[in-house]
Amino acid sequence: MSEKAARKPRIFYIHGGGDVIGGIETYLARSVKHHKLFEPYIGVVKRGKVFEYIRETGFNNLIDLKGGKLKEIPKTVRAIYNAVRFIKEKKIELLVANGLHSWIYGGIIAKTSGIKSVFYVHADIKREDFKTFISGISLRIMPTLYIANSEFTAESIRRLLKRKTEVSTPASDIQKFDSIYEDEAKRKLREEFNIPENIFIFSIIGRIQRWKGQDTAIAAFKNMRHKEKTRLMIVGDVTFKSDLMFYNDLKDLSKKEKDGIIFTGFREDIPYIMKGSDVILNISRNPEPFGIVIVEGMMARKPVIATKQGGPLEIVKSSIDGFLVEPNDYIELAKLMDRLVEDQELVKKISENGYKKAKTKFTMQVSVERLEKILSGALSN
Repeated sequence: MSEKAARKPRIFYIHGGGDVIGGIETYLARSVKHHKLFEPYIGVVKRGKVFEYIRETGFNNLIDLKGGKLKEIPKTVRAIYNAVRFIKEKKIELLVANGLHSWIYGGIIAKTSGIKSVFYVHADIKREDFKTFISGISLRIMPTLYIANSEFTAESIRRLLKRKTEVSTPASDIQKFDSIYEDEAKRKLREEFNIPENIFIFSIIGRIQRWKGQDTAIAAFKNMRHKEKTRLMIVGDVTFKSDLMFYNDLKDLSKKEKDGIIFTGFREDIPYIMKGSDVILNISRNPEPFGIVIVEGMMARKPVIATKQGGPLEIVKSSIDGFLVEPNDYIELAKLMDRLVEDQELVKKISENGYKKAKTKFTMQVSVERLEKILSGALSN
C-alpha cells in the first residue's frame, strides 16, 4: 500500500493572522478538531492574538509562516515561500482559505504549489468590493471551488462571479452551553452588574459597529412599557478606530437611562452571558451573512430576535424557534420585547424550539461532516 493510500488526505488552512478574533477565527479553531476524513494543518501568516488563540485550543498542527501585513512585501514573500515549502514537504493536497484577506495568500500559495484550493466566503459579495484593494485582488483569483457560509452569501457569488458555489454553514460547540447551569450564570451576571432579582435581561452581543444595530436596541429599550423591569446589556467593544464615534453616540443615547443600559465591554465568557440573559438580540441593520450569535443564543436556550434579511432567514422560523423583525424598526422591536417580558410561557416555548433546531442542524459535528463531504468532492474532481 502506498504512503498516500495509507494516510488521510492532508488539508492546509491559511489565515492572515493578526489580532482580531471573530466568528471566522472561532469556527476555524474549533472545527479543525472535528475532522475525520482529513488531516488538517493551519498556517498563520502574521503571528498575533489569532495564532495564540488557536494554539490555546490545543491544536498541534499550527504553523507560524513568519509573515506580516500584506503591504510588507518582503514578509509577504517569506510567508508564501514558507507555506509552499511546507505544503510540498508534507505532501498536502488541498488548501482552504477563510475570508478575503486570507485568500490573497491562499490563492497565490495554492497556484504556486500546484494543489487544489477552496475559498470559504463568509460575507456576501457586493459590486463595490471589486473597487477596493484587498477585496478586488481576492475576487480576481479563482479557486477550485467556492464554499459559502449561507445561501445568501452563495447567491452573491453565483450572481457576481458566475461560479458554482457549495454551502456549508458554520457552527458552535453546544457542549460549552450545556455545561453551564443557568441559575449559576444568572447569579454571576446579577452580582457583577448589580442587577436585582426578577429583572428581565436583553443582551445584544457583537462588535460595536453601526451596522450591528446597537443604537436600534437602545431606541427600542427607551420605548418599552416595561423597561423598569428590564436591563439592556450591550456586550462587545470597539475593534476599529472608525467605530469610536458610533460608540460615543451610543453612550450619549444611553445616559438618561441610568442603570437600565449596561456596557460590558469585551467579554471572553459569552456562553455565560447568554445563559444568564433572558433574550438575545441580533438586530443588524445590514444583512448578516450568516449569524453565529443566533445559533449560539439557541444553544443557550434563549429566544433570539433577529432581522428579516440575509442569513437569519435561513436559521429562524419566526414565532416558532425565534423572532424576526424589520431592520431599524425600534417600535416593532420594543413591542416584541414588552411581549416577551409579559409572556414567560412564550419565552419557554421559543427557547426549547430554538435549542432543538440548533442541536439538530448547527452543531460542530453536523457542520464539519457537511464541510468534509464538499472538500472530498473538490479533491476528487
